This record gives sequence, structure tokens and C-alpha cells, in this order.
Amino acid sequence: MAANEHKNLTDVNRHNPMGFENATNDTILTKNSGTSATGTDGNLIWLPKSTIKTTVFQVIGYTTGNGSTYEYRNNMTDGQSPFEIGVDYGSGTVGAATLDVSDIFRTANYIPQDACTVTNIRGWLAGSQSNLVTIAMCKVTPVASDTSNLTPTLIHEFSASSSGNDQVKEINVTTITAGAIAAGDLVFPMVKTAGSGNVVFFNFTIEVSYDN
Repeated sequence: MAANEHKNLTDVNRHNPMGFENATNDTILTKNSGTSATGTDGNLIWLPKSTIKTTVFQVIGYTTGNGSTYEYRNNMTDGQSPFEIGVDYGSGTVGAATLDVSDIFRTANYIPQDACTVTNIRGWLAGSQSNLVTIAMCKVTPVASDTSNLTPTLIHEFSASSSGNDQVKEINVTTITAGAIAAGDLVFPMVKTAGSGNVVFFNFTIEVSYDN
């Protein structure tokens, strides 16, 4: 009898955990919270990997808006890099203009190690004037040894009305327009303001999830 104890069985004779056969691919077995005061009565459940395997990174900076077009981060040789966003993109619409590959590469970017999806953006912004501030999280996909200009792709665009430096405005985005990011993409913010001269500071985090 002792020879048949679970610890003595080889892999081929061990059963899969509860619910394995009907669990969808790319899921992880865990235990939910339950309701008891002891916190021990939860049930086993299979959850998507993407709800557990996540990374959070910070996006922080400031800009003096020109009132019409998007601006992106200054070159890392700038004394205020990586915080200053003062380079004119030339358009108020993401994708309507291109970026020189060397210009965008020389700024501070987030680069994921694997394909992932943006799921949440949360934080704060404040501006010196009372007008609309719009932030666009963007990505470009460089190609090794290719000097062609890069067209940024919009991940998500969100806005808040600033109303003075002492009043922070909340950023809380849980529905993302196009959250998929490829491994090696350069991910970065661009900012535009409805009023010229609005000095905007922002600080938020972005959560990305992984399926693999």
C-alpha cells in the first residue's frame, strides 16, 4: 500500500489538478478570496495568465504646451531629460506625421521584453492654465539597420482639464483603445494642450499584462 502513495508515483501515473481538462489555455491555477474570517475557504479557480503576470512602469514628465500640436520627449543629452517634453511632433493627430528613428531612439522609452497588452493607466496631472490637456501613449517598432522614418501608433489617448498648479486631476483609464505592444517596441508619451503656454506636469503608471 505504501508504494502507491502519491509521493511515490511517477509523472505518468499522477492526475492533473482539479479543473485542468476544462481550463482554457494560458491560465494559472489559484485560489479565490472566499468569505470566511480566517481567509481559508476560497475555491480553486483557473485565471488567465494576463491577470497575474503583469508589470507596472512609471511615466513622468512636464511640458509647456504650444496650444495645437503634440510634443514628445527631448533628446537624452538635454539637461532636463528624461522629464522634458518639448519637441514639436508637427501634428495634433498621432500617426499624421513621422519621427526620425534617431530622434525617438535617443529619448526615454519603455521597451517590453515580450509581447504584452496595456490594461490600465492611472495617476495625476496638473497644469498652470485652465484648458484641456491630452496625453497620447504611443509606440513605434524600429527595424535593425533601417533608417526609414517611423510612424507612431496610438495605444491610448486620454484628456483632463487642468485648472491651476495646485489642483491635480485624476487619470484612471481601464479601457484601452489598442493595447497590444510587441517585444522591442519603443513606448512613449506625447502631450498637447488646448492653450499655448500651459505648463503641465504629469505622473502616472501603466500596467501591462503578459500571456506567455
